[in-house]
Amino acid sequence: MPRLLVLGGCLLALGAPYPVALREHLARGASAFQSGDLGIAREAYHRALIFLPADPFILEQLYRIALAARRHDLARAYLAQLTEHHGYSSAVHRLWAEFFAAQGDSYAADAHRRAALSGTPADVPLLRALAEMALGRRAWERAAEYLERAYALAPDDGEVRYALALLSLPDQPQRAAALLAELPDQPRFAAAAALRALIGAHGQESPPTFAFRVGLTLIEAGQWRHAERALHLANAQGADLPAARAFLGLAQSLNGREGAPLIEQALQAAPDDSLVQYAAGLYWRWRGDLAQALAALRLAYALDSQNAGLAAEIGETYRRSGDLAEAARWLHNALRLAPQSAALRRALAAFYADENYALNGAGMNFLRESLAILPADPEISANYGYALLYNGQVQLAYAELQRAVALDSQNPRARYYFAVLLEHQGDSQGAIESYRFVYQHGEGALRLRAERALQRLGAPSP
Repeated sequence: MPRLLVLGGCLLALGAPYPVALREHLARGASAFQSGDLGIAREAYHRALIFLPADPFILEQLYRIALAARRHDLARAYLAQLTEHHGYSSAVHRLWAEFFAAQGDSYAADAHRRAALSGTPADVPLLRALAEMALGRRAWERAAEYLERAYALAPDDGEVRYALALLSLPDQPQRAAALLAELPDQPRFAAAAALRALIGAHGQESPPTFAFRVGLTLIEAGQWRHAERALHLANAQGADLPAARAFLGLAQSLNGREGAPLIEQALQAAPDDSLVQYAAGLYWRWRGDLAQALAALRLAYALDSQNAGLAAEIGETYRRSGDLAEAARWLHNALRLAPQSAALRRALAAFYADENYALNGAGMNFLRESLAILPADPEISANYGYALLYNGQVQLAYAELQRAVALDSQNPRARYYFAVLLEHQGDSQGAIESYRFVYQHGEGALRLRAERALQRLGAPSP
């Protein structure tokens, strides 16, 4: 928008016969694009292009409109025109990288990301994206190189420190400890506290065993790509760990590679190992066979009835099968086994809110209790705020959801339920903005809900 204001000022100074019309087209295009009216936005910017042929700002806006409309043919045409008239620059390479990433061509996107690097802090998002792509290809050393470069440019960037710590931890635990030391206790750094405790307890255990424990902790945090590296190291060092083999098979499967043979090998080697059955249960749930998943997970729980994580996974499996009463019972059982676990408390709070379950009874009581225990937790606050909205207490809900966003404006759950409230109040534009944030930064079911909300409101996904 600053570019647009400068452009308008220059046009007024020129005193040409068309500045007012041009400014109207630009303003109309910006307003329509902001509200999701892509056809109107494209028409307005095309009219502006008549006055300023090949203007880089206008061409970039037309490219972004086409990309939002998933018209990749038009997006490519606008980018080609921009490149033809203005040549390649770091900014243009970034646009090409964005374009190829949207098309799913990760190799071309990476080529443009590398070309866009300029040795400044502006490189950090590019280096993080390059590291993420390298992780997906199991090029772990290359991923570490990119993250080290990002860390050198932005040593205080929490996301960079966290990603580098997760990658370093299996074989460089002290380096990882230093990187994790200054991270705030926020959900987006969910594994930090557990990993610090893991490093602190690391003593006489062998490197393969430590790498295996790191892999399990990363799986609990949903960091499957980093977990695969840790589990690969655990299996590559000659130790006979059937459970490490089973979880490596699970991680490979979730990361897009065939892992079933590793799980079968582990089951044959150690059918009475609770962790092997645990991995098999998660694998079958991922495959969609909930009955077989429940059988494996319940067998694992019978072998290790003090494992809170197992109880939570059984609860999640019942939830996916639609048996919410059993899901609630098992999730409460998990929290009973690990009452100090903030992650399990968040999971149960999210269950009540996301499923609209018992929000005028046991669910609301649990959310109130959780808010008293974790008053500064944005996710607990967001779930409680939604429960207030569900019960018609709109003013209290607004205050609580505002508080959740103030606690962490980057938290997808807080932004999602704030968007739900804004939509309820008729503020469609504000809701769209927050739903878009969740679509871009959220994961799993939350991201899917945000996408459906954007479709319902007639707004394009980012």
